[in-house]
Amino acid sequence: MGGEPERPGLIVLADGAHAAFAAGAVAALARSGARWRVTAGAGLGAHIAALAALGETEEIERRWRRQAELGCPLLRPRIRAWRQRLGAAEGALVLPDVLALGGWLDPVELDEFLAPEAAGLPERLRRAGARTVVAVHDLDLGESRWVAIESVGAPEALTVVTAAASFPAGWPPLAAPSEGDPGPLWGGVAAVPGGGVPAAAEAARWDVVCGFPVPAARRSASGPSLFELVQRRDLDGAAERVREWRREPAGAVRVVAPTAEAWTRFADRDGADLGLEYPLPWEQNGELTAIVLSFGRFVAAEVRAAPGV
Repeated sequence: MGGEPERPGLIVLADGAHAAFAAGAVAALARSGARWRVTAGAGLGAHIAALAALGETEEIERRWRRQAELGCPLLRPRIRAWRQRLGAAEGALVLPDVLALGGWLDPVELDEFLAPEAAGLPERLRRAGARTVVAVHDLDLGESRWVAIESVGAPEALTVVTAAASFPAGWPPLAAPSEGDPGPLWGGVAAVPGGGVPAAAEAARWDVVCGFPVPAARRSASGPSLFELVQRRDLDGAAERVREWRREPAGAVRVVAPTAEAWTRFADRDGADLGLEYPLPWEQNGELTAIVLSFGRFVAAEVRAAPGV
């Protein structure tokens, strides 16, 4: 109708620091002419997906550039936040209870990061004629599902986007806002429901932007940390899910993700090793955040320039 070319959908999957890669990649794709009205997201990728549906890709990149400039306060460890709030209190010692600690990161910083979307996100999507579905996992029901943000009220939308961003080992699950609501809800890239690309947001073609390596990268320096190992398992599972999506009909899924080969070209130095140098989702490092943001732009440009793309 009208001859307008069909727009692809956009899926953004990224936890924590990996969202800097996704922000750079999505902004670069948009600058090259890509537009999306149907988007889906998991982890902090849900936030990027919603803004991309609204055409606010420059705002996505600006926020992560600001995070890099400030040393990535979004990923401030919870224990450091507690110590800072105590100040110079004499004799105060902060020791976490590992059996009760929901995650290493400070939820206050996540709330502040998502605050601009606290009001009116569903209405803004409806006015734009856009659709965004977000992946969350309901711990009561033991199931993952896609939630259509434009179909819920503003408070629920913020709850869902915040819960989606709360990846295991990062931020804790989000309690249900009131009695009778589903929950508690958790997120991260592991919350993506099984099956093919999101059936709740149909599109003939998809751009899939992943903040984690696809295929999964070998990390020879992995430590014994339980939180790290859980997150590694989640990322590896998500990478396999994306590889399954790639088996969709030819040309239906275009993937933009870190790879060892792209990292070597980007770094342009001997010994560059994605498995050793690419950050874990909760790493708080402003300089590394800036590098990952630039890497996302670099990979998106390579994908756009690839033959047949």
